[in-house]
Amino acid sequence: MDPQERLGAWLTPLGCYFRVWAPHAAAVTVLVQDGPYWEITDTILRGTLQKDGEYWTATVPGVQAWQLYRFELTLQDGSILERLDPAARDVLSSELTRHDPSSRNGSVVQGTDPFPWAPFDTPRFENFLIYQAHVGSFAGRGDEFDKLISTFEDIESKLSYVREMGFNCIQLLPVHEFAMDRSWGYNPASFFAPESAYGSPYNLRHFVDAAHRQGLAVIFDVVYNHAGPGDNVLYEYDGYANDNGGIYFEGGQDTWWGRGPAWWKRDVQEFFYQNARMFLDEYHGDGLRFDVTTQINGDHLKLVMARLRQDFPGKYFVAEHLPSNPWIVNTGHFCATWHADSHHECQRALAGQDPMNKVRGFLGWDGYDHPWNLVKYTLGSHDDIGDQENGNAEHGLTDWDKRHRYFVDQVGGRQDWSARAKCRLAWALNIAMPGTPLMFMGSECLMASPDVSWGYWHDGPDANGDHRFNWHIAGDDLGMEMRRLVAASNAVRWQNPALRADSLTIPHEDATNQVLGFVRQAGGNLVLTVVNLGDQNFSGNSYGVATGGQFGQWTQILCTQDAAFGGWGGAGNAFSEPWTQADGRVYINLPKWSVVMFRRK
Repeated sequence: MDPQERLGAWLTPLGCYFRVWAPHAAAVTVLVQDGPYWEITDTILRGTLQKDGEYWTATVPGVQAWQLYRFELTLQDGSILERLDPAARDVLSSELTRHDPSSRNGSVVQGTDPFPWAPFDTPRFENFLIYQAHVGSFAGRGDEFDKLISTFEDIESKLSYVREMGFNCIQLLPVHEFAMDRSWGYNPASFFAPESAYGSPYNLRHFVDAAHRQGLAVIFDVVYNHAGPGDNVLYEYDGYANDNGGIYFEGGQDTWWGRGPAWWKRDVQEFFYQNARMFLDEYHGDGLRFDVTTQINGDHLKLVMARLRQDFPGKYFVAEHLPSNPWIVNTGHFCATWHADSHHECQRALAGQDPMNKVRGFLGWDGYDHPWNLVKYTLGSHDDIGDQENGNAEHGLTDWDKRHRYFVDQVGGRQDWSARAKCRLAWALNIAMPGTPLMFMGSECLMASPDVSWGYWHDGPDANGDHRFNWHIAGDDLGMEMRRLVAASNAVRWQNPALRADSLTIPHEDATNQVLGFVRQAGGNLVLTVVNLGDQNFSGNSYGVATGGQFGQWTQILCTQDAAFGGWGGAGNAFSEPWTQADGRVYINLPKWSVVMFRRK
């Protein structure tokens, strides 16, 4: 983009170029200090910005990398405000100057030294296999760090853990500067700066580069649908005050979490466009996940998305657009949307509520052009597993269907064999069916509390204990069984192009036994998946599965009830390679609560 249109502070050979939107200011001056904290009396340099339409710009000589700066806004009535830069690439903290004149917070001028990025190609859209993680709670509990809030640097040591299970992408919960040090990240305070408790811009670049070197793409979660008036740098930014929060919020859409930004304004659209560009340009991100796009006016959002898709055609843009609707892809210009039914209906199915029909209902991609237009997460996302209300989010203590828990706790608890089997089934199904699979951290090892009533994720302690990722649980016997299943399932997806193709037929539906069979194909690669959603075992090659006219010999490539995963020896078809019979069926062993997958030889 045109360097003169960039928001923020940019070092050039002639000095530091500043650009800020402040239409109601009478004058704007940049104040510069050496730091390490902002002090009222320590300004060493002042530069006057010139008005350029509704923006203020100047190239100020003498400004150095890592110095602190603020904007001093003179209002029409002569009063003075000091503000952080809304587009600062780094700030000292989330402490805001508008409430506390003694605040020591400042924006930080960034250096120009190039980062030594390793070569990395963003995966093709059909090839994303996503692990979702929260930076602050992923490392530190039960490992060598032993700290309440983990950092970008801390979780670099966990990347091999993610990669060894066969994931090729890590999606972080929001990492922009948020209020306080502990948070899920959905309360942005400064959109362009990384959370100071996690590290600096350099630390974030280093994390992304480390992920790329491990073969992991990185998707950033961005929150453009709301910002609370008490904890964001944009509120009443240039002194213009109204009931809606000033220039960035007036006329914005009300949301469930606070006032939404004024997306109807081209300048606000430009602000978020540049923020999105930053994650892809400056941090080499491989995609973005937009939080709750249903709370942003779609006619305005699609304008920004059209620009981003044109500028970054190879990046994976995902909307949390719930309930999912093809509009967000076909008109809204996103690559994909989250598909909540894949979790909620799977959970209901494995609790015995019309299992076969519920699973059949979320297998395909009706209304969308490609399977990768839907991100599916049978075991739940952070929203389904996380609880900020001491275990009673959405009245979950009395409403099982809305309860926020790890999947294993929802269907019986970690110590229950059937519950563990259902978790194995759910992930293998996620891998086998069309769609982009996503798993939230901890699901791969049946993360839960010893007390099944409190088996939810939170970013730290609450009234029921500490709910961060627990590395002791990740490495215990039950955790290792599930991790082996996840790794084996993911490997099957990589080894079979059919599982990433625009392909699905459902030749087998057995309502009596609650068994479903579906076929996927890419060229000569053909995979038959059989899902037993009931409590009956079929041994002695006694269960016949209709193959939809696909004749030949079949070899088993996965059985979720194998002994290595927590099942039993001989549960599947490891010692036989059955042929399709004259009746069009292949006769197999089919254990209860299982997914069994075959490849035609």
